[in-house]
Amino acid sequence: MWLTCLGAYISVFSCRQKLHGSRFWQSFVSWSGLVSLLVLLGVGWLNNLSVVVEFHRQEAQFGHQLWNHIILFASSVIVGALIGIPLGIWASRSRQAERPIFFITNIVQTVPSLALFGLLIAPLSALSLAYPALRQWGISGIGAAPAIIALILYSLLPVARNTYVGLRQLDPAVIDAGLGMGMSRLQLFRRIEVPLSAPLVLEGIRTASVQAVGNTAVAALIGAGGLGWFIFQGIAQAANDVVILGAVPIIVLALVVDVVMRRVVKIATPEGLGTR
Repeated sequence: MWLTCLGAYISVFSCRQKLHGSRFWQSFVSWSGLVSLLVLLGVGWLNNLSVVVEFHRQEAQFGHQLWNHIILFASSVIVGALIGIPLGIWASRSRQAERPIFFITNIVQTVPSLALFGLLIAPLSALSLAYPALRQWGISGIGAAPAIIALILYSLLPVARNTYVGLRQLDPAVIDAGLGMGMSRLQLFRRIEVPLSAPLVLEGIRTASVQAVGNTAVAALIGAGGLGWFIFQGIAQAANDVVILGAVPIIVLALVVDVVMRRVVKIATPEGLGTR
């Protein structure tokens, strides 16, 4: 069954690659496979598949873990962007700040996700024991708190790096023109630097978002929940259908996030900049 689906996908992708001149037919071929799958699911032709049977058996749990997964990765990326963008701005303005910022964020990025989750368990457990009020806020050694902190740390590098590059790559002539028009540094930043660097900053957020969708799956090992819960339950039970029930939605979610963020980047790109 899965080999047949893979073969069908390869055929659809090959057909799409040959349709260079027509965007309509490219979109039609791209979406035909998904529409066909949804039709087959809707009419019940795939109800006997073990994955579908498992989904119906755990439908409530699936909805809960899917929502939990979205909350975990979305909240971490938002906070990571709120921290990473100022860090990138600071690095672009100060050579002294540039090295330590990217030294630390690069080191964090090289630490395996499971190891980083594990490193956060001990200090957060100690904090929750020392300050019991933190436990009322859900902060402890296991659960959502270490997962969100780790995901925030992972999102810092792509956001800060793209913000830094977006500001540093601006043509000095454009900056000089703004200063020559009598703009203050704040006006220059708000009216010139932000619009021109926004597409690259959003690309960094897109990268962090797609990365967070995958890393959130590992967070299930420390009790944070998410779609990774099905993957590790399936591995423990040697149940491939449960593993697929968690893995396929993560892939689909990452693709959806990527498409949405690409659209946001396209909207945020100034017309003159986008046509280059």
